Amino acid sequence: MESILITGGSGFLGGALIVRAISKHWKVFATYHKHPPQFDDVNWLPLDLSDFSSIQQIFQYSNPDVVIHTAALTHVDWCEAHQCETKLVNVLGTEILAKLCQEHNTRLIYVSTDLVFDGEKGNYSEEDKTNPVSYYGWSKLEGEKLVQINCENHVIARSALMYGRPALRGTSFSEWLRTTWAMGKITPLFYDQYRTPIEVNNLADALLELASNSFVGTIHLGGSQKIDRVTFGNILARILGVSADLICKVSMKEATNVALRPQDVSLNISKAQTLLRTQFLNCEEGLQKAYETRPSAPG
Repeated sequence: MESILITGGSGFLGGALIVRAISKHWKVFATYHKHPPQFDDVNWLPLDLSDFSSIQQIFQYSNPDVVIHTAALTHVDWCEAHQCETKLVNVLGTEILAKLCQEHNTRLIYVSTDLVFDGEKGNYSEEDKTNPVSYYGWSKLEGEKLVQINCENHVIARSALMYGRPALRGTSFSEWLRTTWAMGKITPLFYDQYRTPIEVNNLADALLELASNSFVGTIHLGGSQKIDRVTFGNILARILGVSADLICKVSMKEATNVALRPQDVSLNISKAQTLLRTQFLNCEEGLQKAYETRPSAPG
């Protein structure tokens, strides 16, 4: 049985990876920051990515065949205001992990982001020029560079915006909408920002497939549909039986975020569609899968 170490196992993507990795008969080690989720069949390990000795201890204990590195500071505005802490975790922590993977002949799947692009053109391929407009995007791009430099057997998987239900913990854009609407509150959504959102289990399947194959390099993982947030919200509202009156259309020009947001970071996923068996869902398919079926409790 091959072993896999999932950093950020207590997060939104990490939880989906754990559930699916167990179903595929991996021996799973997963990290958490403060409190481990209550979930069987996982070897839970505490990890502070700003503590480099902690990273080494985790690696030596788990001795994984593959690492999927999802752990990061991801709140874009928080990262903009806390750049030193962000660099320590997202950049330097990733560098240490990449060096350990190289030293132990371990395959590394590094989960990056569509926010490494500036959003000026959209439909970005893996060969397009990166130019992040936020510190978070910069930190993930620096992580990419350090993975390339320090670990030969690597995959840089740039993920689009994730949505869906959490398997263990964490939240998503669609969950924020669902819970806000449940309180009867109106949600302001951009009509002029474009992404290629991906359902979290769809993303987990693609990442685990990459963990098992021999591809090395950068690959884009997103849904098969470019969409604005208002249209996404309308699809979810219809599936949930919620009034579209709870959606307020706003322009990105009205945003008051700390960090800049790119307008169109839609990803071209042609490489992934050719390379992988995983079928990438559009938003209608992904949201129906996530919200028209009652979720079963993990365990």
